[in-house]
Amino acid sequence: MNIFKKTKITATLGPSISGKVFTLKDFQDPANAGKIEKAKENFASIFKEGVNTVRFNFSHGDHEEQTIRINLAREVSAKLGINISLLLDTKGPEIRVYKMKEKETTVHEGSTIIINCLKKELGDDKAFSVYDPSGTYNMAKDIKVGDIIFVDDGKLDLRATKVDVENGVIVAEASNTWILRENKRINLPNANYSIPFMSEKDRNDIIFAAKNKFDYIAASFVNSVENVNEIRKILNENGGENIQIISKIETMNAINAIEGIIDASDAIMIARGDLGLEIPYYDVPRYQKQIIKSCRYKNKPVIVATQMLDSLETKIQPTRAEVTDVFFAVERGADCTMLSGETANGEHPINAVAVMAKINSSSENFFDYESAINNYFDKTQISKTKEGELAKTIAKTVAPQKENEFKYSSIVVFANETSLVKALSNIRSAAPIFLVTDKKEYATMFGLNYGLYVNVVNNLNEAIQNKAAVIDQINKKLPQVKSTLVVVNNEIVQK
Repeated sequence: MNIFKKTKITATLGPSISGKVFTLKDFQDPANAGKIEKAKENFASIFKEGVNTVRFNFSHGDHEEQTIRINLAREVSAKLGINISLLLDTKGPEIRVYKMKEKETTVHEGSTIIINCLKKELGDDKAFSVYDPSGTYNMAKDIKVGDIIFVDDGKLDLRATKVDVENGVIVAEASNTWILRENKRINLPNANYSIPFMSEKDRNDIIFAAKNKFDYIAASFVNSVENVNEIRKILNENGGENIQIISKIETMNAINAIEGIIDASDAIMIARGDLGLEIPYYDVPRYQKQIIKSCRYKNKPVIVATQMLDSLETKIQPTRAEVTDVFFAVERGADCTMLSGETANGEHPINAVAVMAKINSSSENFFDYESAINNYFDKTQISKTKEGELAKTIAKTVAPQKENEFKYSSIVVFANETSLVKALSNIRSAAPIFLVTDKKEYATMFGLNYGLYVNVVNNLNEAIQNKAAVIDQINKKLPQVKSTLVVVNNEIVQK
């Protein structure tokens, strides 16, 4: 099992994991018992292979379908005794192709096509309409002659030749030949979007997350601090004060406001799929590196996401480019790597998790722990605190003397306060950190934080008195047991 590797894994749920049981009636039908049992087996397998957080993509499926997945995830994680965090990913202010006359149509290179931004008419190879969750957006406001319009993740490239803002009509020329289908995403590179950030659907989904006690909201297309604050206000008004907000960085506007967005958020997701369509694709690695660094300085977890192991949707072996991509995301200091279509719709979802866990672990073996302590952690505010100073002492103690030579298998911290363990996570400790606490709400609070795991006990004081038995219980779950560094009341009591 890979459940205690240090780099966390987020896996997107979909039919590949939970099967095609989409209604509570189907779920309760004895005829579907076999499908439900298979779904539970899939959940158990991905959890054992190293998934720490499951992502519910609310661009697809209704609340009933997602409720089935919530129940399955919680039931299986409780049975296994593995803490799994729940993440709701909002649809966000997306622009999509409206309904078509036929299932699909081919748009040919050099042909002219009309895009209706206000009128909703069935599309063909001569014209199509667009829509967004608010129903009020006029895309023509954000387009000028010569601008690029990407359709279907950039597979169809259109260039605006005429724009009629008043009537919401764009005339464009196709730069390539591609099949056009309804509901495909549209991106406007470098546009200053006038689309409303919060739709009624997103508001309802955020309230759903609060009612169902999710751990995280991943907010799509965050472009400003105000966007983050708007979500936090909805959560606070609906009992979701403890839900952490992950801002997804997907546009140039977000990059331009990145420092403020990181400050206002609880975590950051570098959503490279849309980001690579909104900015030049060759700039994505540069901004990924910059954002990871900023998050580490500000003590905020950071996820690298989208197309990390894309080929594993259909294959067993990753490409060498994908392996390198995942390896260096960890090497740069990402807290978490994410699987999207690989686990949502892929043919081999469990294998995809296992492959990612192996690459993560390999990168951790050769991670520059000395640089993490001296070049990154010293620049954080938390490093100047008492807990920060203790974290640095611990990190130096457990750091390997040579690459891939680890003396310590675990750090066990008995506490009900989280400053020290967050600092240890931020410093990228060379041994996994186990917080022993009687605060039940901490159980799934750290599903993204590098190397940090929670062991909930009935009474913290009793656990401290019987710490040898508690530590032994933790070590039994580890693949190798070496030395354990133990901290009680912010003091090292055992090395």
